[in-house]
Amino acid sequence: MRTNRWGFALILMLLVVAFVVLGWQRRTAAKLRGEITQQHAAGTIRTRLNAEAQKLGANQVSGEELEQLRVERNAVETLRAEIETMKRRAETIARATTDRPPAGTKLNPILPSMKDVAVSANLWKNVGEATPDAAFETALWAGVGGDVETLASLLAFDPEARIKAEAIFANLPATMQRELATPQRLIALLVAKDVPLGSARIWTESGTPTDAKISAQLVDAEGKSKTAHLSLRTEADKWRFIVSGKIVEQYAAKLQAPSVAP
Repeated sequence: MRTNRWGFALILMLLVVAFVVLGWQRRTAAKLRGEITQQHAAGTIRTRLNAEAQKLGANQVSGEELEQLRVERNAVETLRAEIETMKRRAETIARATTDRPPAGTKLNPILPSMKDVAVSANLWKNVGEATPDAAFETALWAGVGGDVETLASLLAFDPEARIKAEAIFANLPATMQRELATPQRLIALLVAKDVPLGSARIWTESGTPTDAKISAQLVDAEGKSKTAHLSLRTEADKWRFIVSGKIVEQYAAKLQAPSVAP
């Protein structure tokens, strides 16, 4: 009888020990599962942070890209200012032209020649391109009147100048490229800004049947004068102004500089 009681007590102790061990195992397993879950979550967070870091690194703008954005912004602002200036200049010339004496007034039918006297801007005409001096007056007329297309047709680009002009044009925003249409029109727009609203006179003209040089005095509306030295050549019996790579570089520098409100 006593033996049975000891046997029962031993079985009971073993069951207690088994329950204790089982409980400890469950707690340990739960703790391990919690640690595994935390480690998995931490790994997921690290993966996400690494992905975000890579994304930020990929989207981060470099110093070179920032400089390119600055150049593009300045170019757009400068060109917009040039276009607005052209519009105002065309309006000014249009008003000056309409201020002439009314029809029927007796006038000298022969307009003055720039080779003889300074001719004011409101008297400039589109006189074609058959001679160097005619091309010069037509270019002035197109410049003050905002006729960029005609002015562009009067420009002859050297190979180096053409490459540089195309490079500048290619770096402009797509909207500005669509508005200007060609690199030649871009340079023509910038050239037009240099045409004064005062008067012009040809001092000297020399050359050969295919090449010519003109020195002219240009006076702005405030009476300030400057001397322009221009080179021309014939293309299909029409005179064109030679645009060199150096000239394109000068206009490129104007585009890169911050624009000043006119």
